[in-house]
Amino acid sequence: MKQTEMSGYLKVITAGVGVLLAVFLFWFLPLVLKEPLTETAGENGYRGTCGLIWVSAVPAFLCLIRFWEICESIRRDRSFSMENAGRLKRMSQYMLADAVIYTGFLVWFFLAGWYRKAAWLIFPVFLAVFISVTLVVLCAALSHLVQKASEIQEEQELTI
Repeated sequence: MKQTEMSGYLKVITAGVGVLLAVFLFWFLPLVLKEPLTETAGENGYRGTCGLIWVSAVPAFLCLIRFWEICESIRRDRSFSMENAGRLKRMSQYMLADAVIYTGFLVWFFLAGWYRKAAWLIFPVFLAVFISVTLVVLCAALSHLVQKASEIQEEQELTI
């Protein structure tokens, strides 16, 4: 598979993930959470939770934008570059912001006493924290590896 072909596939997947994420965060979750959250925490609790979900979408979409840029680098045969290492590092930071947002929500969840009425909500929030932390570690590790590969590639080009 050539770089341009692989880059094209990755861009299609990235666009698909972006569309599915938007539908999930802006339509599906608010629709599914409306009744149980309104009963548990009232209208303000529901609106606050939707606001938190939408705020947490910002780092996720920023990650997709950075990944699109990485796909473009792959198309130009610049997979192992310091720019991509920086993009992966920024993606790690964006996902760290998401992990902090959801951890804060979890703390607020317990302080507000929602765990008594909406214990079912604990699992999805823990899952969001786990996925965010996993992506933080993955992006940071990939950033480090791409940076090392870039340095090796640069040394090799200088030797030749």
